[in-house]
Amino acid sequence: DGNQVVTKGLKTIWTEQTKQTANDMLSSTDWMITRKAEKGTAVPDATTKYRDSVRTACNTIETKINACSNLTKFIALFDTPMDNSKPPKALGNAPINDFPKEI
Repeated sequence: DGNQVVTKGLKTIWTEQTKQTANDMLSSTDWMITRKAEKGTAVPDATTKYRDSVRTACNTIETKINACSNLTKFIALFDTPMDNSKPPKALGNAPINDFPKEI
């Protein structure tokens, strides 16, 4: 019919998902930022540090997504790092989900 159809790829979909996750994580403390802007009420340092770490994590994850040059490298973003113990224990989060714990 002459209409162009654009299909989003994995990188685009996961970049959007990463941004949405960060937005969701920040939304629980947005009221403090609004209160500061409207009333000048101080935002606790822990909250500011948390919000900064969420934004940093989001940028790091997006960079890792964009650096994937093939599907194998993209799939590796979902692998949780494990130690060599028996049974193995997780050493952190998979790179695609490496956000800080919520406060």
